[in-house]
Amino acid sequence: MAEQNLTQTPFENPMFREIHKNTWLKRISPANSKKKKEKFWVVFCVHDDTNAFLETYVDNKLADFHKPDWFVSLNDVQHISPTICATEQEYEFVLTLTNQVIRLAAPTWDQMLDWVEALKNKLHELRILSPKENLYTKLPDRCVPLLPTRDPTSPLPPTPAVPPEIIPGVEIVNSISQTRSRIQLSESQEESSVFQFQNLNAVLDEPAPSSAPSNWPSGHYEFLFQQELQQTPGPSNREHLDNLDVRNNSIRVLERSTSCSPRILQAPPQPYKTLREQQVLQLQKEIKHPAGVRLQLRRKDCISSIGFVDAFDAVWICGWKQKEHPMLYSALHIGDRLVSIEGILIRSASEAHRILQSPVTSHLYVNIIVKRIPYGQVLVIHRESEGQNLGIVQENNTAVIETVESDSLAARAGLTCKAKTCDGTSFTNWVLTEINGRPLNLFFKKNQVRDRLNAVGRDISILVQPHDLVKQLKMILVQYSSPFKRLLEDNV
Repeated sequence: MAEQNLTQTPFENPMFREIHKNTWLKRISPANSKKKKEKFWVVFCVHDDTNAFLETYVDNKLADFHKPDWFVSLNDVQHISPTICATEQEYEFVLTLTNQVIRLAAPTWDQMLDWVEALKNKLHELRILSPKENLYTKLPDRCVPLLPTRDPTSPLPPTPAVPPEIIPGVEIVNSISQTRSRIQLSESQEESSVFQFQNLNAVLDEPAPSSAPSNWPSGHYEFLFQQELQQTPGPSNREHLDNLDVRNNSIRVLERSTSCSPRILQAPPQPYKTLREQQVLQLQKEIKHPAGVRLQLRRKDCISSIGFVDAFDAVWICGWKQKEHPMLYSALHIGDRLVSIEGILIRSASEAHRILQSPVTSHLYVNIIVKRIPYGQVLVIHRESEGQNLGIVQENNTAVIETVESDSLAARAGLTCKAKTCDGTSFTNWVLTEINGRPLNLFFKKNQVRDRLNAVGRDISILVQPHDLVKQLKMILVQYSSPFKRLLEDNV
């Protein structure tokens, strides 16, 4: 480990170094996997917000001096792949570069997934793993006629006499009764053997049950299919969840009987989340991040198109021109607090506009850091039936929440009756600023809020913010010219 991966990417003396992930991992030799694996303190960091590196240290205390025993640049990484089946209680993930392959092993399944997710997210943000531009090729020559693949008057080929081979990972069910009997058999085996801990070793060592049909797939294909089901977003369909629960009962028995490592139990399946729940969970993570969220926006989308206002000794985002710049819809929220532009701390709205038009931001993209909705609260409310009352009492049919009924759906989802003021000295009302991920007009537009709350669907997501903050934003917007006030009207 004394050698270092010398690349053209500068490594020493960065202006700033941002560490995104570090822990103890084992490094596996790509040439000889049977070679003894050494444990190192592995650090994933980014220098000057442009160069990504993977560094290893013999001692984690030496990482403070930033003198690694080995490092490699990730600016040319092609893809990152986690393992499907663990071997010897080690969960390996692979980083493929243009000139080498890096194999690392984590002690647990969760740590492996955390590393893969952290690496992919940051490298996607740095535009290393995503295509930088669209590539266009020459159109085909239309003068050359295309030859027919088959004479349309000739007969079709005869059907095969023998059925094709069963594709691995696909289960053929002959009848509904056979499926139900198989599921009942799986549940009875679980109740009689698995949960009796004195028989746990016997259950793990025993071969596959003789009653299982020969056309059942192996445990690896079933486990992979199960993970795909959990990670694929889907509609809020409760019947689909019931079908998943029934299928998971039979999958768990297959995993115990056909696992490649009989002494290792697979990781428990994660609870299914709807697309609405996944969106809210992502926004909650951004709100809780102490350093804020880094955005890369096109410069032409930022100049004279975002409304900045000064309030509570900070700069806030109050709207944007949605029709002219639709890309801002997925990047900004009303109530975001502006922190910096291209590394320059912003202290006023006028300073923000001046920097966006200065040569500092002459590149195609502009790096902006915002504190995501610091005083906001986002949550999902699940209705048991269509049109069920949420328990939110509006003030004169506006976006201001007068109160939240006790033991209502909104209260059980975590919405409190009152919100803390921005100065933290008292309490005020909540104000709805987004419903189902769409911003509301803060200047009230007929029955817009009521219609959004009564939208079709059992799941509804809401974003609320303190009334004193929203009131201050509206007050300052009124003082501006009409084009800036119309920013909010374009967001609906």
